[in-house]
Amino acid sequence: MLAALEAPACRVEVVWLAAGVGGSRAQQVLAATRRRGVRYSSVPRRQLDEVAAGVAHNGFAARTAPAPLADAGELLGLPSPTCLLGLDGLEDSRNLGAVIRVAAGLALGGVIVAGPHPPPLGGAAAKVAAGQVGRVRVAHVGSLGDFARAAKAEGFWVLGAAPEGDDVTRFNLPDRLLLCLGAEASGLRAKTRTALDGVVAIPLAPGVESLNLSVATGILVWEWRRRHPSLPVES
Repeated sequence: MLAALEAPACRVEVVWLAAGVGGSRAQQVLAATRRRGVRYSSVPRRQLDEVAAGVAHNGFAARTAPAPLADAGELLGLPSPTCLLGLDGLEDSRNLGAVIRVAAGLALGGVIVAGPHPPPLGGAAAKVAAGQVGRVRVAHVGSLGDFARAAKAEGFWVLGAAPEGDDVTRFNLPDRLLLCLGAEASGLRAKTRTALDGVVAIPLAPGVESLNLSVATGILVWEWRRRHPSLPVES
């Protein structure tokens, strides 16, 4: 909540606070709400539960304007170093929110969600992203394989992530990278795999086959950012 109010790119329309909620956190939320000039009201906790629709709210909720999708083609023109994340067939809103938070934290170029049923950027995704949706360019494409081929034409290396891949800590990660990750149940689509320049993996302890999608994403892109440490400086 507080992160959303403090992010200039996030358009918060109204804030609701549960009746009787207090403490330093409530004071911070109210102060940020007033600074942004956002209207707010105190409502019964039951009403707040209905607004949150099952998502934990800790006494606060907000309605934000829909985050506009980025143009996928424009992401390919970003200067180096840049890393784009391609999510193949992802439908879980919470995983999308967690990946967006990772992308914001490591200043990645953007997130491309591929497939016919991308999860919405609001609701659970926005909650898990902790106010970072407005900080990350998110685009949607029908086919990650087609987007990967377009990326290669613009100088990107295209790598997939899978347990059978090469140890990412020993892999020469390029400064223009499209990293493709598949949905947890199905993995990368066959069409996407044919466009890959290579496959990387996180070395894991024996008996551990894989990690949650967002956790794996965080480890892989941190390794890329460690090799290419230039982060934007806020003025």
